[in-house]
Formats: sequence, C-alpha cells, structure tokens
Amino acid sequence: MLSFLEGEVVSSSGPLVLSCFGIGFEINMPERDLSALRVGSRERVQVLLHVSPDGPKLYGFASQGEKAVFALLLKVPGIGPKAALSILSNIGVKDLASAVKNRDSSLLLKVPGIGPKAASRLISSLEDADLGPAEGGAPLADDGVVEALENLGWKGPQALAAYRSAKAAFPNADSSRLLKACLQILDRHA
Repeated sequence: MLSFLEGEVVSSSGPLVLSCFGIGFEINMPERDLSALRVGSRERVQVLLHVSPDGPKLYGFASQGEKAVFALLLKVPGIGPKAALSILSNIGVKDLASAVKNRDSSLLLKVPGIGPKAASRLISSLEDADLGPAEGGAPLADDGVVEALENLGWKGPQALAAYRSAKAAFPNADSSRLLKACLQILDRHA
C-alpha cells in the first residue's frame, strides 16, 4: 500500500501536514520525530495507514524500524494507535526494547495512558519480537555523525533526523560527506 511520503512540511504543530504534489497529507507522528521537522523543509516520512471505525489515519515515522515497532505495538491487546504513539514519543524504541528485554515495567508506567496491566501485556506480548537493539546494545551505525552534531549543539532528535535524511539522500557517502549534508539540512531548518 503506502510505504513513504516525500514532500514539503506545511505544518509540524499537531499532526504533520506534508504537501506531496499539491495534496496535503495529515500524518500523526511521535513527538520525538515531529519536533525535528521544520516548516518549509523537504522530508521523507515512512507511513503506515491504519483503518479503524473512526476512519483511516496515516501514521508517520523517521525510520522503517520505528514504523515496524509501531505495527508490533498495535498487535498487543488493548494498545491502539494513540497509546503506541505515546510509547514512541515518551520512551522511544531503544528504551522500549530495553524494558521488554529486562522485563522492567517501571519505564513503561511513565508513559501517559499505560497502566500496570498494559505494561505487563506489552512485556509479555513483545518478549519474542525483534525490537532492534536495546539500550547498551549495538550502537546506531552513524559513523559518529550524530554525536558530532550533538557536540556542535544540535539536540539529539534533530541530529538524528538530519542524519537519517542525509543517509537516505547519500546512502554510500562517507562520514565527512554525511556530516556536511546534515549541517546543510539543519541550516535550512534553523
């Protein structure tokens, strides 16, 4: 069906509005990803179409991995799109993987809308799922680019979003070329 949408950011407050060929798509995204987007920038957003009794809605993510975890969260009984977005917005994929791996519900209980029963269901439902590396697991293969951007004063989500955009545009580039591309992306958003 839909894999991604690429276009200009029209609005990033509330749901993202992305203009693609003159059509404005309203996309619900985790706050972590949404905060890194700037109006007027050109972005590629991984999307998932979810159909519920309220109608179809698009959900967007900065990475394919985050999209896959969202889809896994929707399979957990009692977890809908709102709760899944809240989890990704508040603790992210790495912390979720760590909580599930360590069977630690305390982190999940910090997410608005997740109580003890839901946290327990999440852990038991996802314990055999591939959520990617847990905190302390394999590092993001960013060649130090994200860390360099953070050292230059950019916030983590902004640095990561710029890295992902640069890596998508230049998949075979070395770290110095990626850093330059990231700085250009971030400069356009400033």
